[in-house]
Amino acid sequence: MWNYLLASCLVLFVSLLYHFYFNGPASIVERPNTHYDYIIVGAGTAGCVLASRLSGISNVTVLVVEAGGHFGWVSTVPILAPVMQGTDVDWSYSTEPQMFSSKGFWNNVQKVPRGKGLGGSGQMNHLVHSFGKPEDYKVWPKGWSHADLLPYFKKVSDIMNVMSSPEEEYLAEAFLMAEESLKLNNVTLQKGLFTTKRGSRWSTFNAHLQNAWNRRNLHILMNTLVSKILFKENSIADGIKVIYKDGSVGKIAARKEVILCAGAINTPQLLLLSGIGPAEDLDKFQIPVVSNLPEVGKNLFDHFMLPVYVNLEAKVSMTLVKLQTLPEVLNYFVFGRGWYATNGIMAVGRTNNSGVMLFGMGSTEERLLKSMSNYKTEPYRSMYPSYNDSSQEGFLFLSFCLQPKSRGSISLRSNKIRQQPRIDPAYLQQYDDVLCTHHAVNFALQTLETPKFREYGAKVHHPDLEECQHLPQDYRNVEYTECVMRVGGLTSYHICGSCRMGSDDRSVVDEKLRVRGVSRLRIIDASVLPSPISGNPNSVLIAMAERASELIADRKLS
Repeated sequence: MWNYLLASCLVLFVSLLYHFYFNGPASIVERPNTHYDYIIVGAGTAGCVLASRLSGISNVTVLVVEAGGHFGWVSTVPILAPVMQGTDVDWSYSTEPQMFSSKGFWNNVQKVPRGKGLGGSGQMNHLVHSFGKPEDYKVWPKGWSHADLLPYFKKVSDIMNVMSSPEEEYLAEAFLMAEESLKLNNVTLQKGLFTTKRGSRWSTFNAHLQNAWNRRNLHILMNTLVSKILFKENSIADGIKVIYKDGSVGKIAARKEVILCAGAINTPQLLLLSGIGPAEDLDKFQIPVVSNLPEVGKNLFDHFMLPVYVNLEAKVSMTLVKLQTLPEVLNYFVFGRGWYATNGIMAVGRTNNSGVMLFGMGSTEERLLKSMSNYKTEPYRSMYPSYNDSSQEGFLFLSFCLQPKSRGSISLRSNKIRQQPRIDPAYLQQYDDVLCTHHAVNFALQTLETPKFREYGAKVHHPDLEECQHLPQDYRNVEYTECVMRVGGLTSYHICGSCRMGSDDRSVVDEKLRVRGVSRLRIIDASVLPSPISGNPNSVLIAMAERASELIADRKLS
């Protein structure tokens, strides 16, 4: 047995070594050409799709410019997604101090991780697959209805290798049993869906970019920061200004279009620095106005979740001790199975606009999670009672409002590209979001009334937060839920909407994703979402990028 394992590990190591040193992709270049037909800024979820689709047209040339480099092998292990945060493949953004939330965080600030490297945030997210609800798209412009996107949803489902939590998953089974007994309208409970292949992360980097990165007409420029979009005098996008790894500056021209895929934070920042945005804001930093677009950086939204801890007596959850056992490690690295091959999201549920995800991890690593999230010590320990017990059985109900009404903004801190912009999600500014999340929490707790959960000894934990001690310690009390939410609630990492797509003149991009007031400039990333998705948005962005590639290539759409 051990000889077999050693031989397997040796073969794996040699193949990885060969691939890394002797089989580098031909598309990766140290210095670009002077001109390309299409320049794609950002090799994230959408950028990888566009790179693949546009370079599939043989008579065009495509350049992808990415600020980061390669993600390491750790990123391929689904359960280890949080380990990537705070490293050199993370932009490591932080919000502005929050007025209505985040009281249990240092300086009322939330950490906002964003992927920096080939694959972008798709290389460090939790891989949750969702297309939301058909109603989510009712306010979207012509061509982007749920019916319009259905062919692309099917394409994504086929290409992205959507998987569900394992058949033998005890917590998912107990959760799904609750559907018949719940006395609520519009209830949906299902197993967690995620995108993996043979136990490894499967993002658009794997499914799209890697399939294209030996094409002669595709160049990929890494570790290069785009600092400005360049325009001709008549507001036609002419190319980009870049800062190379060695600090030198260059210009690259685009014959057809510049396409921004830099994400909901970096894209509005780059637009503003290039003179596209509210004129009064640009004037503050002496930036010449190319197009006065008041909504650049506005309409920012995110799912803000309240983690509700549930203690268990039965040994049916993931724990740190179990993850560190030799059989579990071997099960993954030899067979590609086990908890390492999952994202930990065992099941999801929703009722109306209230949603919940069941994260099956019983114990937490205090040092890692505290620094990763910016929690203060006492609120963290109150929210997560397993902080000092790596064998504690339990799980988290991640409860949130699927259609939050609070809207924040992205704005400039300076006229320097290397200085992070101001990120203000304005979490819980609208009281409706509190009520909606309170409903989500109580919806989640109702699912605990199944025979299976009772058999497992499931018991909800009520945080004994200093700020909430004057209230009944009971989530059925809306004031207590609100208090816990405003102290210990945290981001779902679903920052979207900062360059809204719409058919009205105030929108940043039109229904063909063209930036208003200029020519030959488009955006396709999370910033263009007009309104939230009732679930994780990553798969929707892949579908949108598939449709966008046809718009750009001017092909007949389905």
